Amino acid sequence: MGPRKIAKGETFIHKGDHRMYLYVLLQGKVQASYISDVWELEPGSIIGMLESCSEVYLCDYRAMTDGMLYAYDYTKPEDFLNIFMTDKKYVSVFVMAAMRQTAFFFKRHLEYQERAQSHYAFLIEMHQKYEKFCKEYKISMHTFQKMELVQSCMGEEKINPCMFRFYEKLAAMSLEDVERFLERDEKLGIGEILNGTDWMLRALNLIEELREYLIQQREILLDAKEDNLYQRYFDLAVKAAAQDQDITALQEMIGRIMEYAYKSRLYGKQMLDGIFAKYQNHNFTAVEVKEETGNAQEAVEEEFQPDNFLEQILEFAEYDGEKAEQFRACVTAYKNLTDIYSTTDEVRVLRKKLTAGYYEIYTKAFKKSLDGGMTNGIRMFLNFGFMDMDLTGEDAAKGLYSMAQKLFLCKASNVYTIYEWLLSIYKGENEPSRNEFDLDYPAYIQEQRKSGDISEDKAKEMLQDNWEKVQFEIENMFKSNSRMTYGRISTFCPLLCEYDIINPIENMLVTAEKINTALDYIREIDFSIFYRKIVFSDPEKDINMEMIQKEVLPSVILMPNAGSRAMMWQEISGVRKDTPARIMFPILTVSNIQELMIDVAGRYRWEICRRIQGVRWNDVTDPSLTSEYNDYVQYYRKNPELSADAKEKVKNALQKSKNNFREVFVKDYQSWLNYEAKGSFRLNKVSRALLFKYCPFAKHIRERLKINPMYQEMFQKYDILNERVIRRLDMVYDRYRKKGGVITKELQDNRDFCEL
Repeated sequence: MGPRKIAKGETFIHKGDHRMYLYVLLQGKVQASYISDVWELEPGSIIGMLESCSEVYLCDYRAMTDGMLYAYDYTKPEDFLNIFMTDKKYVSVFVMAAMRQTAFFFKRHLEYQERAQSHYAFLIEMHQKYEKFCKEYKISMHTFQKMELVQSCMGEEKINPCMFRFYEKLAAMSLEDVERFLERDEKLGIGEILNGTDWMLRALNLIEELREYLIQQREILLDAKEDNLYQRYFDLAVKAAAQDQDITALQEMIGRIMEYAYKSRLYGKQMLDGIFAKYQNHNFTAVEVKEETGNAQEAVEEEFQPDNFLEQILEFAEYDGEKAEQFRACVTAYKNLTDIYSTTDEVRVLRKKLTAGYYEIYTKAFKKSLDGGMTNGIRMFLNFGFMDMDLTGEDAAKGLYSMAQKLFLCKASNVYTIYEWLLSIYKGENEPSRNEFDLDYPAYIQEQRKSGDISEDKAKEMLQDNWEKVQFEIENMFKSNSRMTYGRISTFCPLLCEYDIINPIENMLVTAEKINTALDYIREIDFSIFYRKIVFSDPEKDINMEMIQKEVLPSVILMPNAGSRAMMWQEISGVRKDTPARIMFPILTVSNIQELMIDVAGRYRWEICRRIQGVRWNDVTDPSLTSEYNDYVQYYRKNPELSADAKEKVKNALQKSKNNFREVFVKDYQSWLNYEAKGSFRLNKVSRALLFKYCPFAKHIRERLKINPMYQEMFQKYDILNERVIRRLDMVYDRYRKKGGVITKELQDNRDFCEL
């Protein structure tokens, strides 16, 4: 018995070794391996406790870093008495370690169970939609016999949720709480340890069963062979495209499968890259191009002739005559500039003429595209801002041509290219954005009518005219955000230029997957960011006005430029507060998409609070994120909780932000997600408390950080308040059920929110 050093990489215990010791991990990290499962042990863990009732070690234990152990002789449970006799406090220390390790395995089991349930639900959903698509596209569906192997992971043997909550509570107890609970009684302590050991083993075996289940079921969705659900979708898309059918919905489903496969951790990335390469390189538009041009290959060669693209675009938009000649002359003058970023009056006037002509041509080309007949050159213009190959260079033009055939990569239910966004407005699926005076389209029409610019009849007509809505969106959203997402406002020109394309196109392309990965990164830390409170009522069952949480993901619109900024354009879409925010990204960028999204998310946090609070957004008597942060920044000099150094940092932050309180908050929010969530302190005590109050960390982060004294008090208060909310909600739901109410997905999502 005594101290023992371990070296990084050393496997100091092998599975099957005769168990002779229990080890307290004093320093360093250790990796435990059990069959196919692996986990880490932190300082304070007791190695061998899992095997308390076994004669041999059940795991391999390998040092991940240099470390220090303290060994206690142990061959049977009665040996705990010898350990506890040396010091009574060891009773509580060992019991607390057992409680925390049991809670750890319970949580791990729950995570695997949720993964398995999600995989099962995803398989069922994807197969049902596949059958539906086959009917909609009128393409015969071959029987997919593997679906007969799909089974739910919910067997009879499982751990009662009450036990999860019980050990979660025990694990949160301090050493003093454990001592009061046990009164340092050795018999009680040994009983608690052995009970925990039993639950650990049970959870570990269930985890192995779930791992086996996932391995068996994963091949139904995707494997290296071709008999899987993913391949069925791919084959269906090929057949539908060959019949000139719109396969956008199919491509979105395939995108979901690809996204799920990468995130599920069930497949190797190299394997997925190889499988998906065939889909990503497949030209679904080949048939369409052939029909439009007569020969797909000839069309490609023809489109890559010098100066041909500009003429195609002008002809397609029916932009001819004197205006077309003037625009051609401006493009030629622009190409001949020695410095296109010049800020002289002459160049500024030239850019202004090009910009005016560009938007006029874009509007005409978009309207013409509604009749069909688009070539890849037109798609490059409408989605990327490309107009002339001399401006971009041949390599970039070829890259854009390739990407124009893969625009499905930039589409998802919440992600739009600018063309798809304008199309959704034309189809009535979305309403136009508000203008610079914060007026939505109906309010703008009303103002026009009141000022006498339009008649009552004209106002009614315009309210129903979707083309008028598209023009309103181009004028008020498109033009502004093209300039702002570009990044360099003073030298902005909407024509895509080679100086802005500094990486291969495929690397710069902002895809829907990249956007949603960035959003998910934020949601995994700041879990409540996109939740809004809405009213749920069912008066017949005694619920008149219950406020529930609903997640509303933002709409992300990709502007046709190679830019460096993202914009938080609108925090809601209309009058209702449960409508999506609108965020603008450039469709091509070399900027870090995750960092751009974090910056946008901070601004969204501020603006949605202002919208909800209304005129009281800075009234500290009505506590909110904006009012309390406004108060903190405005009166930081008088705040006794801030040290002199902290006050100096606030002063510097204000100077850098030009006294804009929102910008101070955004910088703090960036630190909150990038550093504080990882336990690296960057904020002062006051700003940290405000960020946690209004942007709390997700549960898995709180669990990891709760041992840190900087967070302990905040987390404890949060847990107490959250438990009250859960108890009240459970009572409301129970009463609702008894009166015949059904817990809908909306209500269940609200309950699940409390567990995040």
